[in-house]
Amino acid sequence: MAHRIRIIGLLRFSVLTPTYYSERFPTLDAIAAHIWSPERMALRFHLFEKLCLPSLTGQTDADFECIILTGERLPAAYRDRLADLLAPHPNLHLRAVGTDNHYQLLKDGYNSIDLGDATHKALFRLDDDDAVDRRFIARTRKRARGLLALQDARTPTIIAYNRGFYVRRDETGDNEIFDATERAPLSTGTTLLCPVDYHRNPYRYNHRALAQHYTTYSDISVPAFIRTIHGDNKSNPTQMGQTHKMAEPRIRKALDKNFNVSYPDLKAL
Repeated sequence: MAHRIRIIGLLRFSVLTPTYYSERFPTLDAIAAHIWSPERMALRFHLFEKLCLPSLTGQTDADFECIILTGERLPAAYRDRLADLLAPHPNLHLRAVGTDNHYQLLKDGYNSIDLGDATHKALFRLDDDDAVDRRFIARTRKRARGLLALQDARTPTIIAYNRGFYVRRDETGDNEIFDATERAPLSTGTTLLCPVDYHRNPYRYNHRALAQHYTTYSDISVPAFIRTIHGDNKSNPTQMGQTHKMAEPRIRKALDKNFNVSYPDLKAL
């Protein structure tokens, strides 16, 4: 039987839900005031426009769909700006959602894409302040085909891209850029390969714990992610593995080869 794989991504752009950020804010209105404050929106749009969006639009393989999930109550000026950014890209879909359970919103987002005659889906996750390399989709397709040939095709499997770069933003504009090879899956680009009738997605479990729940393939063949560290990270961006092994000239070369962003761009991000 020939396997037909549909690749679908999902990222959240300031989704409002009572089951996300509830550990920090007591009410939905308090959450909304925080996530849609002018200062936070300026940061999120800056990172999305300069880093995340170019990494999606610059893929060598454009045969994928990605849902950008946001809140129905997102102020109109921000929603219009987001819609304008996505409008030239027919495979990037803006979905404004209500204040349902967080994971249910994510499920509905993935399920909004027609799977056609696909036998399998490769569902990836990404944050709006991070990036994947320009061959991410092509490599995910290749890895998925190989894994389906290697094992029972009904086995849900995680593909984790554990090698890449961090950018620690500095208030003075002199950001630190360093390499990392992680020993546990990140949020950036982690993909769940599964049959089309499988009902879970890569947000179901904490990404660091995915190897406890799924057969996991860790790909460190090339630098595949750029993750930013800044004052508005929701989770603590701890490195779990090797870091700071590459000198600056090697980092520059790897960024030029693998990403749609340069070393000077990241230094000034």
